[in-house]
Parts: sequence; C-alpha cells; structure tokens
Amino acid sequence: MALQCLVIFILWSALSGRAALAVIFHAGVAVFMLEYVNYIQHYGLSRDITERIAPRHAWESQTRWSRWTLLELPLHPAHHLSPSLPFWQLAPIEGAPILPTGYYGLFWPSLFPPLWKRWIDPRIPTTPRIDPEP
Repeated sequence: MALQCLVIFILWSALSGRAALAVIFHAGVAVFMLEYVNYIQHYGLSRDITERIAPRHAWESQTRWSRWTLLELPLHPAHHLSPSLPFWQLAPIEGAPILPTGYYGLFWPSLFPPLWKRWIDPRIPTTPRIDPEP
C-alpha cells in the first residue's frame, strides 16, 4: 500500500492530479474485474473448510475464445487442483460444473441478479456434501 501511495504522490507532483486520478481509477477497475471474475468462477458453489478441493468447487468453461484470450482462465477447476501448473498445461477436468457460455457471454448477464439467477441457478450441481471423518 505504501508503494502505491508513493507512486500516486510522484505522479501527482510530477505530472498532474489527472495522472494520479487515472492511476487510482485504473486500480479500482482492476480490483473490480478481479472480484467480478472470481464471483463468476465460484457462484453458487460452496466448500466446507474441512473438505478437500474437488472439481465441483469451481465453474469451468471450454469455449475457445475465452480460453485463448484469457490464458486458460476458464479452466479454473484445473487451477484449483494443480495450482503449480503453468496455464498452458491446464486441461478440462471431468466432473466440473460447466458454464453455459464463455466469460464474455457471462459478463453482462451477471450484472443483473434476477437474470443471472434464473440462468445459472438451475445449472448449480446438487452433489451431496461429504462429511469429514470424526
């Protein structure tokens, strides 16, 4: 946080307030997009803290355009199961819930909760939870 404040102060001092505001705006958009994609990747799926990560804990999309342009981000369950693998080695995981379209097709509908819930809620898997051993 201190480094970001220093950068903003230097931009404000050296260039103008506009440059500093542009950096702040850009950072805000970046944080929003990160959380927004995280929402899409995990919407409606839950995992107990004692439960091991499984393919059913993250949505997957196998649409080529999203996979190519987002560097395999739609193969999110594979990332959870093998976090140290480079993105180019990720592969679709059997048993993962599948999104109805790519991320670009989900961007706008997910901004409208009634539409989003009507479209995605029926696709949420209803697998029984596994209780941890005592």
